[in-house]
Amino acid sequence: MRDYSVGIFDRLVSFLSYVTAGWGGMIALVILYIRKKNPSKFLRYNAFQSIFISLMFFIISYGLELILKILSYVPFLNYIVAFISLQFTKPVFFQYSLGQVFIIGLTLYMAIFALLGKYPRVYWVSSKIIDRQVR
Repeated sequence: MRDYSVGIFDRLVSFLSYVTAGWGGMIALVILYIRKKNPSKFLRYNAFQSIFISLMFFIISYGLELILKILSYVPFLNYIVAFISLQFTKPVFFQYSLGQVFIIGLTLYMAIFALLGKYPRVYWVSSKIIDRQVR
């Protein structure tokens, strides 16, 4: 069931926020701040969640890349690291790896729910971090 109290502007900006990895929401929040208008709770929730998830993905991916590079220089571990890295990066669905399919699926889920005017809930992120910031 749709939440008709959420305006079309908030839905579109929230959708664009997920599709653009948080940039759309960040730009909209800055524009609303400059114009001295308060963003709705729905817009703040989705913008903060998209920004946080994008930053979390960036930090995790580069952190894992750094750890795997360091471990690849350790004798005998380099074969295990190469095998694990290959398993996570080899194409599974239409030339996409499991990690890419997960990220695309999560982004589509959040973007579509935002467009429908619903709050996309992501376990741990939504309940423990974003809800506290939006209150």
